[in-house]
Amino acid sequence: MKYFIVIICLGAISIFWGSCKKDVGTNAVISATSIIGTWELRQAQNGMIPTVTYPAGNGNTFKFSDSTYEKYSSGSLIASGHYILIRDTSVETEVGLLIPPGQFTNRIIFDSDFTSRKTFIDVSNNKLTFLSGYFPLDSGSNILYKRIENRH
Repeated sequence: MKYFIVIICLGAISIFWGSCKKDVGTNAVISATSIIGTWELRQAQNGMIPTVTYPAGNGNTFKFSDSTYEKYSSGSLIASGHYILIRDTSVETEVGLLIPPGQFTNRIIFDSDFTSRKTFIDVSNNKLTFLSGYFPLDSGSNILYKRIENRH
């Protein structure tokens, strides 16, 4: 009986120890090199509003450096500050969509605002996509920018 209790205790301790491991990549700050440059708005889909397509030269841009950003609307600066990118794999839970593996695994945080809804990003083929909100409740947002300049 004594050995049985010892084995159960050791098993419980090993299960407890294994469940406390943290994923090294979770919420780790990542390099911003993939988004450095100037990006121009090409498509926006917000809530139940149909997707709006924007022509080249529309003046709605994001400019990213290593740690700062500038946002322009119709050519006028409307926001600027600092940002960080962190690894976050909770996109499916946050936006309520099935996301292909490897996409939207990072999120952007503007001006140290950790309380706003999460905004996930994906960079592919010179396109930067922002995904946020909860689509099943008609409050999702999918914004697509195209790279127009590599460096800021």
